[in-house]
Amino acid sequence: MPIGSLMTEFTLAVAATIIAATLAGVYFTSLNQVADLQKIQVLGLKEQLYYRCDIIYAHSSDEASTIKLWVKNTGFKDLSRELIKKSEIMILSRNKVYYLLYGDSADSWNYKLLNDSDDDSRWDPSETIEVEAHLSESLTSGDYYLKFILFNGAESEYNLSV
Repeated sequence: MPIGSLMTEFTLAVAATIIAATLAGVYFTSLNQVADLQKIQVLGLKEQLYYRCDIIYAHSSDEASTIKLWVKNTGFKDLSRELIKKSEIMILSRNKVYYLLYGDSADSWNYKLLNDSDDDSRWDPSETIEVEAHLSESLTSGDYYLKFILFNGAESEYNLSV
């Protein structure tokens, strides 16, 4: 076998090894990126499960400018006052949309903890808050769609007829 032929085969073998190693490196890098994305998704889902709520009842009357909601913590973790205050309320009617943030002015909401079983001033799982939504104008007769949105995007919906 001539030396030129051996050198060609040796060069091709080295090139094939380098290409295979490069492809394996790219594959494992991509695999690690996919694993990192899955970890991030799992953490997001974990937070969604930890912090959840349900509007169990809502009430208002014709010509009133307030709506009361009773919201239960159905998640697995308690919420501090600061996290509760980061929640939002959306109220939709046929011809008006209200977006309410926590506060004491018109078009805002506030709350009180109804059954603080351990007196820690935190909204623990299975405890209920009474939310009072203050609107800048009186409600008219009709149907309203209410949405209470926690700081992490977990939400609860309720249909109210006034």
